[in-house]
Amino acid sequence: MKVRDSGMPDQSYWESLLDVILILDKLEINEQIDSLVEFGTGYGTFTSPTAERIRGNVISFDIDDQMIEAATTRTASHKSKVNIIKRDFIADGTGLATNSIDYVTLFNILHHINPLEILNETYRILKTGGKAGLIHWNYDPTTPRGPSLDIRPKPEQIKQWAIDAGFKLKANLIDLPPYHYGFLVYKW
Repeated sequence: MKVRDSGMPDQSYWESLLDVILILDKLEINEQIDSLVEFGTGYGTFTSPTAERIRGNVISFDIDDQMIEAATTRTASHKSKVNIIKRDFIADGTGLATNSIDYVTLFNILHHINPLEILNETYRILKTGGKAGLIHWNYDPTTPRGPSLDIRPKPEQIKQWAIDAGFKLKANLIDLPPYHYGFLVYKW
């Protein structure tokens, strides 16, 4: 099941809207991570930089053949550290073991009709002490991209959904200019 309003613009435009290094830094994606799951591979915008930073492997899920092809090509130099899987992780889960993953990224995906499904699967696969990085587009009509405001989550909604799924906040709202905000949450 695709997340509603999930069409992607061309790659160069998409990547001009994100400060990848800042996001990875502020969300503590670093060499202490052995296993990281990425929900929504997209163009692989975060996949290769993540593989370069962590000591372990990246498992990335997407449902779109074009995105998988683009990301597979882009991550070829990290082939031994990146596993891109075509799977409807919303409908079918990840298929990963409970308490098996150090970190999960949920980037621009929580405008799904039922975000708790995604957050609950995230919580299930994370090890105790594991972290999740959550980002979304600012709730601002002047952002040049992002889902319509009627389905775009506000920061307080994402925070509450994370708490409802069982997470503790590691940090308050994180500003991720130019167009995003985020939260770092953990399983306790």
